[in-house]
Parts: sequence; C-alpha cells; structure tokens
Amino acid sequence: MLYAYIWDQRDLMQDKKSETELEIGRTLQRLRQERNLTVTELATQANLSTAMISRIENGHVSPSLGTLQALADALSVSLMALFSHSEHTADVHHVPAGTGLPSRRITHDHAHDYLTLGKHSGPGGSFQSARIRISKQDQNTLPKYQHEGHVFIYMIEGRARYLCGAEEFLMATGDTLSFDAKLPHGVHEILSDEIEFITVSTRPQ
Repeated sequence: MLYAYIWDQRDLMQDKKSETELEIGRTLQRLRQERNLTVTELATQANLSTAMISRIENGHVSPSLGTLQALADALSVSLMALFSHSEHTADVHHVPAGTGLPSRRITHDHAHDYLTLGKHSGPGGSFQSARIRISKQDQNTLPKYQHEGHVFIYMIEGRARYLCGAEEFLMATGDTLSFDAKLPHGVHEILSDEIEFITVSTRPQ
C-alpha cells in the first residue's frame, strides 16, 4: 500500500508538471505571435535553438529559469508573464449600462467628473476607458494631455473642437477620432451646452 501511495503521488506531481509546461508553452506561443515573431526570429533574439523553442511551445520540455529569462527578455516581458495563461488569469470587467466607477479629474483651473468603464494593466501595457461629460460653463481652461500609446474617442453627444497636435477637429455626435498619444491633445472648445464622450487610451509598459 505504501508503494502504491508513493507512485500515486509521483503521478500526480508529474501531471501538474506537465500541465505547467503546457501552459508555459501556450503563453510563449501567444506572446510570440502577438509580436509577429517567427520561431527563428525569437530563437535568434533569445540566443536559443529553434528546436528548443518548438519543444517549449509544445510542452515537451521543462525549461530552466535561465532559458525562460532569456525568452522573457527577448519578448520584453517580465519572467512571471510566461507563467500567466490567459484562460486562467485574465481580468474581465462588466459594466452595466449607465454605471461605472465615479472619478474626478482636477487640474489647476479645471475639474470634471467621469465614469471609469474599464482599466487593465499587465506586461504588455495598460488600457483605460472612461465616459466623460463636461458642460460648457465648466470648461474654463481645458487640460491637455501627452503620453506614449494611443487614444480613441467616440462622441456620444454634443459638439466640440478637439486639438490633436497642430490640427483641430470638429467633433459632433457619432464622430470618432483616434491618434498617437505622443501628440499633445485635448478638448479645445465646447460648442454645445455640454459634451459627452467615451475615451479609450493605451500605454506601453
């Protein structure tokens, strides 16, 4: 009975080890494909053989920490990112209509309320979405922004002039605007009594 118990425990540990190897392999393949890298290109950047990477992605080998660190460096992610299989660790936010996390943005001479609709961050960067309402009487000096990443805006209601770099865009109900966030940007002038829009922004790690 003792020998049977020992072998059962060994089988259980082997199963867990195999599942970990499979998850690392799936995560590695996903990260590689997200960056449009071939196995050969990743192998060159990580100073590993293509055969080794193929074996890791297929869960046929238990890679050393040194090998995993080399892959993480080549992919520009943290080591722990390789242990994060998306089906088991992904965050999901569901926001019912008309709700969100009440927030307030305050600058030197302006303030407005908004609802945070979603916010995620990870090795690949960060993402945030918000629903913003600003009345014309509260516009004062509207803030300008500039950061790495990209921004998408959808105008729900109202009319405004939106500054993006050296250009100014007239935004009306139903209009969208997307751009590289390195350009200075922000609402320049509110033309209607109020405006309401959704903004989605991403930032690299």
